Amino acid sequence: MVSNIRFVNDLKDLSKADFEVIERKGRGHPDTLADKLAELLSRTYSQICIDQFGTILRHQFDKLSLMGGKCDVRFGGGNFVSPIRLLINGRATPEVGGKKVQYRDALIDTAANFLETELKNFDFLTNCRLMIEITANTTRGLQPINSTNARSSAYSRFRPGKLTDLPEYIRPVANDTAVGCGWAPYTPLEILVLEVERELNSDISKKKYHWLGSDIKVMAVRNAQEVMLTLCVPQISTEVATIDQYQENLEIVRSIIRGVVSKIEMFNVNFTLNTADGQRDDLLYMLYTGSCVESGDEGQVARGNRLGGVISSRRPFSIEGLSGKNPQYHAGKLYSVMAWDIAQEIYNKTGTPNEVFIISQTDKPIDEPWSVIVNSVESIDTVLVQYIISEIITDVSGATKNIINGRYDLA
Repeated sequence: MVSNIRFVNDLKDLSKADFEVIERKGRGHPDTLADKLAELLSRTYSQICIDQFGTILRHQFDKLSLMGGKCDVRFGGGNFVSPIRLLINGRATPEVGGKKVQYRDALIDTAANFLETELKNFDFLTNCRLMIEITANTTRGLQPINSTNARSSAYSRFRPGKLTDLPEYIRPVANDTAVGCGWAPYTPLEILVLEVERELNSDISKKKYHWLGSDIKVMAVRNAQEVMLTLCVPQISTEVATIDQYQENLEIVRSIIRGVVSKIEMFNVNFTLNTADGQRDDLLYMLYTGSCVESGDEGQVARGNRLGGVISSRRPFSIEGLSGKNPQYHAGKLYSVMAWDIAQEIYNKTGTPNEVFIISQTDKPIDEPWSVIVNSVESIDTVLVQYIISEIITDVSGATKNIINGRYDLA
């Protein structure tokens, strides 16, 4: 049973607040691409380790960067002038007791398949310059001091002589002091922002409208009962022949947005689209690949959407970069998804909006957090909630499996 749980009842229901500000970076935004790719690399590496060793070895790919290339864009065409650059940067265990972890080619294949799927008119071999900077270095404070045996301490965690050198092999312990946050439920405005972007970027929409780019941004502001949306929606240059066709396509986008708005019980909703468009052709939001990563924009892990898929300015969140982190012992990642699950379950069982915070201490067991705080809009059944918390937090392996299986919307 998890202890150190505090219950607070000073939360305000965000859906009833006087204002909200919600943002979502779309599927093709460089930051979203970086988050999703870093997480895919972690899942790929984790599965290799499970297949080869039966457990997940230490790794982190959360310092991945996508650096912009340069494209010439024109009606009906376009081409790369210089490639985008992908830096796979981080740490990974290279071996266990001399047995190599065969992961490098798999990471490259994962990156190539992902980018070629997400970007139009893109070939990984010719349009991407790949840089790999992966070490197995150990944090200075964890190296052995005055020891002739390099395996005698935490140094061996990234170069284990045997699996039992890893504390998490027996019982996962927190890699760091960290906090994970979760909340529930979504407000109608958060749902609207999510659904608008997802509809525009859905596979169905892309098959129907080949000209739809993926680097879509949605920003929403609600002041009392008035809702304002502003969107940036690109078009694929090879699929747009004239400025008249570009304008016609914008009308289709407006129709899609209105359709989503009509399905969600909202207030007075007004929206603007592509406000930077000018009278000159060179000011239109047209892209060769559908993402601004083609033209100088850059993507960094943890600069995009938060857990749950939105950047909701009045919600709690930490600055933990979840994507690419080890799913077995990284406290910030595990506690974030656990807090998310706890908040959803509390709301499902009680109907009470709530926030959940879980805090770790370095090298302490993951299933024994330092502190858990539940903040709700009203008093809730503490016995029920204690049970929910204990069920989720003590199932560390279940959370790890859910992460590897891609259950959580980390971007």
